Amino acid sequence: MTLTPLNAAAIVDSLSASAAGMFALEIHDSVGSTNDVAREFLLADDSRGVAALAEEQTQGRGRRGRSWHSPAGSNLYLSLGWRFHGPVERLSGLSLAIGAMLAEVIARDFEVDLALKWPNDLFHGECKLGGVLIELLSEHNGTIPVVAGIGLNVDMPLGDTESIQRPWTDLATARGSQVDRNSLAAQLINQLASGLTDIAGGNMGTWLERWRQRDFLHGRQVLVEGSPCVAGKAAGVDQHGALLVKTKTGQSVVAGGEATLLEIGAAG
Repeated sequence: MTLTPLNAAAIVDSLSASAAGMFALEIHDSVGSTNDVAREFLLADDSRGVAALAEEQTQGRGRRGRSWHSPAGSNLYLSLGWRFHGPVERLSGLSLAIGAMLAEVIARDFEVDLALKWPNDLFHGECKLGGVLIELLSEHNGTIPVVAGIGLNVDMPLGDTESIQRPWTDLATARGSQVDRNSLAAQLINQLASGLTDIAGGNMGTWLERWRQRDFLHGRQVLVEGSPCVAGKAAGVDQHGALLVKTKTGQSVVAGGEATLLEIGAAG
């Protein structure tokens, strides 16, 4: 069903002073992608960051060029654009850290416990509930513009989900009741403003540790696509957010790729 529309005043009223100062807020009825909106904002305005929301995305994107199903008035499509002051190495593991931030808010404020699947997915049980897409732009005036796209299934209509190829769920189903998207958006933006400030100060490690506490793959048999492919038991992530995999020949460190479970069920 269609949820209460996104409302700028309701979101702004719930923002912390630091979040309101860090991000301008934009809400759109329909866009190709909120990441595109955030990118265009950063290229046009170097005075602050942006939190861009949309009721609908017509060209929503996931990792590796996949489309992100984005029906109108049902879910949360949020992209943050900001400028990072510091060496790019500090951003290693950013998608994991943001996933941990999202999971903490959703557990604390909406009573839904999520697991985090390397490198950027949010799961409830064995079903995907959301994802994160990070884009780093070219360095400009000594800063690195960063766009973080967040897609969360809130109350997904069942009638048009045939294109989704993997098991999925939404917050309304996981919680057993509807979720106010305006409250959800405000609390996420508040947490992200605080967490990104931590990372700018060099405190990525704390967020990676919080990610490890929700590691969906840990102890499970996985196949990581790449050149070469890596198969073995997932063993957490290192200090840069790379996946550790115990293979027959030793431990592999995988910096990028797509991890697929080779078994379904509890980790061993």
